[in-house]
Amino acid sequence: MIYRLKQFTLLGGDLVCLYLGLFGALILRQGHTENLISVLSPMTWLFLAAIVIMFITGLYDVTRLKNKTEMYGKLILACIIWVIAGVIFFYFNIKTAASPKTILALTGLIGFVFIAVWRTAYNNLLSTSILKARVVFAGITPESKEIVEFLLNRPQLGYKIVGIFDPILTLPKVENFSNPENIPGFDIMVIAPELETNQTLIKNLYKNLFRRTQVETLAKFYEKIMKRVPPFALSETWFLANLEEQNKKIYDRAKLILDYIAAIAMSAIFFPTFPIFALLIKLSSKGPIFYSHFRVGRDGGLFKIYKYRSMRVLNTDGSAETNGPQYAAEKDDRITFIGKFIRVTRIDELPQLINIFRGEMTLIGPRPERPEFVKKLTELMPFYAVRHLVKPGITGWAQLQRNYYGTVDENLRKLEYDLYYIKNRGPLLDLAIILRTINIILGLKGR
Repeated sequence: MIYRLKQFTLLGGDLVCLYLGLFGALILRQGHTENLISVLSPMTWLFLAAIVIMFITGLYDVTRLKNKTEMYGKLILACIIWVIAGVIFFYFNIKTAASPKTILALTGLIGFVFIAVWRTAYNNLLSTSILKARVVFAGITPESKEIVEFLLNRPQLGYKIVGIFDPILTLPKVENFSNPENIPGFDIMVIAPELETNQTLIKNLYKNLFRRTQVETLAKFYEKIMKRVPPFALSETWFLANLEEQNKKIYDRAKLILDYIAAIAMSAIFFPTFPIFALLIKLSSKGPIFYSHFRVGRDGGLFKIYKYRSMRVLNTDGSAETNGPQYAAEKDDRITFIGKFIRVTRIDELPQLINIFRGEMTLIGPRPERPEFVKKLTELMPFYAVRHLVKPGITGWAQLQRNYYGTVDENLRKLEYDLYYIKNRGPLLDLAIILRTINIILGLKGR
């Protein structure tokens, strides 16, 4: 809730700054605001586009909001992209009578300067003082330690660690309370599983009932902060209580429309560029243009996935593997020169439009794994097969967190992100994934 509140606070402040920029541009250019009404409607659409551009460039990722050169660099980039979009909008949209020309550039300059000032003030004042929730952790576990460290390093998230209550253990960097009655004022208490039946703690929380305090389980708070499902929470009961698949049927069917739109858009890029990339792949190394192999899809079924080949052919079957199936590694020396480019731009995924049209894949979902890896991971992780409740995707929540998952521990973490998506999937989360994926493609951050 606090995370969303901070995002909407930032968004509201940004819109105010952009409108102030428009007002200032009119005054500076014309000395009056008599033309405000004529440009207000088209500029409002452009301001909404500015919000989308800022989201794509990562300016609404609250976990990374700091007064650093990176933030100001992203603002400059967003401003430039927005002005270019405005030029295209006004000069190529014949239905729009207003063509503010200089007003557009001045609005971008003044508006984004106001945004930079607003965000600096926000980071220094609002995010670290006013919009802050005081948190107490009841019970010390590896997960509570992880969250405490995470929040201490990110004060801009709006959580202040009051301390930890644990009758036995202590934790450095934060105050420790052995008696719940000694805990000062707090807004949220996060209770570890082993203390959920502690009667002394329960009675003390009951006394705090009328202070409007909030009590959350460690599993719920961990998921909210870390955006993944903690492994200690996984059980048959958790899946039955949280994966409400019957309530997602309408959404899953409506998502098919998005999939076909995405596949058509991918086709518009794929077919005109195919001769270029086909030639480059052939010139970069010997072997086929496309690479295909089996992956595990929805309900555990197998399907053939298609990609542009990005690695050298090292085996008679056209693969880059000489000692059996293996994960791709960061800075993998099997990747060709052109392969590096099509990977960072995600162009290698374009042929998967075929899988979308066949109904085997979706635009957004857990990335499909090879059957050999699935068999091994299922043996080590009893709940791994649950990720096959939904169609695999071209992009997904886990892929946005990191590029490579090459070990068992890393794939366990990937499963935590996949389960978070399966549980919380919906239009808003899908939109966030699409915009962040665009950020990765434009920033050449693919794997």
